[in-house]
Amino acid sequence: MPFALSKVGLVLAAIYIAIAVWVVISERTSPGGGWISLNGMASFLITFPVSAPLEIMGARPDYQKNIDIGGAVLVCAALVYFVGAGLDWVIAQMLRGPDS
Repeated sequence: MPFALSKVGLVLAAIYIAIAVWVVISERTSPGGGWISLNGMASFLITFPVSAPLEIMGARPDYQKNIDIGGAVLVCAALVYFVGAGLDWVIAQMLRGPDS
């Protein structure tokens, strides 16, 4: 059986990529935070499933480099795709019923 792409997963991954790109661009173009500097926090949060394990292992990605942030966003988009595809499959199974 060939691998069928999940439309729900693709839509959710595309929405995630659009939001992540907007967050990264807005964070890089903003002048600063006044009395407190939280520079890089939004990039960390938008890529948390990749950033947190990397920092626990001792690697600190430099999110000012396009390759680091791009890789983290793509890995997170793949995770979002698989979660969306899984939810699509579970809902389809529930709607079909046990005897189908």
